Amino acid sequence: MVRVRYLATLYDLLGVMKEVVEVPQGATVRDLVKIVDERRGGRLSREILDGDRLKDEYNILVNGRAVDYLAGLDTRLNEGDEVVFMPPVGGGCIS
Repeated sequence: MVRVRYLATLYDLLGVMKEVVEVPQGATVRDLVKIVDERRGGRLSREILDGDRLKDEYNILVNGRAVDYLAGLDTRLNEGDEVVFMPPVGGGCIS
């Protein structure tokens, strides 16, 4: 079981902010995306993936670490992990 959070526009797209997902032992982030797609009509992968890779503007964190610095979509998940899907963010202040 992993805890999953969808931030900002991904929450709007999927209609859920967080959920608990059962994943098989040895599952990867890629496997998690497939499982979420089964629940959510394929919307997650259509939004965040470009073919077989994560779109540059999206981030996925596993226990607070970006998968870009781990094994990407092939990052293995363990029982109790937290996975956060983050859309592009912008903003700031110009003085």
